[in-house]
Amino acid sequence: MERTISTGRYLLAFLLTLLIFSGGIIIGIFFETARLNDSRQINLEEKVNLKSLQLQQEYVNSGVAECRGLNQILERNIAELSRQVNTIQDYEKRALLNDQKFNLQLRDYFLTEIQFLLLSGEIDQECAREHVKVLFFYDEDKQDTQGTILDYLKTIFGPRVLIFSFDSGFTDEPMIKLLLASYNINRFPAVVVENTVFQGSTSAKTLLAEICKNMPGDLPGECLTGKTIS
Repeated sequence: MERTISTGRYLLAFLLTLLIFSGGIIIGIFFETARLNDSRQINLEEKVNLKSLQLQQEYVNSGVAECRGLNQILERNIAELSRQVNTIQDYEKRALLNDQKFNLQLRDYFLTEIQFLLLSGEIDQECAREHVKVLFFYDEDKQDTQGTILDYLKTIFGPRVLIFSFDSGFTDEPMIKLLLASYNINRFPAVVVENTVFQGSTSAKTLLAEICKNMPGDLPGECLTGKTIS
């Protein structure tokens, strides 16, 4: 009798454990599906923004409209795109079953960002250049502060600096490899200010000086004083 009761308890414990484990998997899959749908929505929004900006550029080129505001729209779209990639990358790291789909979403994001980069060059040719382009290639070093420095410089210059951020370790997208090869970059983090390449950690003072050197129009006070964070 005691052996039968003991076996029943073990069976009940096994069934409860299996139920809890299965429930956890189902809940995890539910949230992962929701995150995947959200990442798709993010990419769709950015594609629509990109298409809208391309049409606005064509409208300007046709001579019907002026350049005024085109650069500001470009800057807002790039800034929003950069913020959203963190969300997509976080989803990809937490993926249980759909890691390949999240990788495709990341590829789509980076390709959209590169399209914005190329479009910014086309706008420069048609309109008066209003900004400095900065490319940032980061890695997985959590101790690196280069991104924080660029965020600080962005607060100084606002829309007059466009920052395009790329994951140097994301080997699934060949265009990132092509960008790295075109600038002969092999050490990270790396920053490209217009055509000047900085490899390894670069100080705020050095980057500010390079940005100021390439800045069109009137210079902000920080360019005249050289004041930066320590």
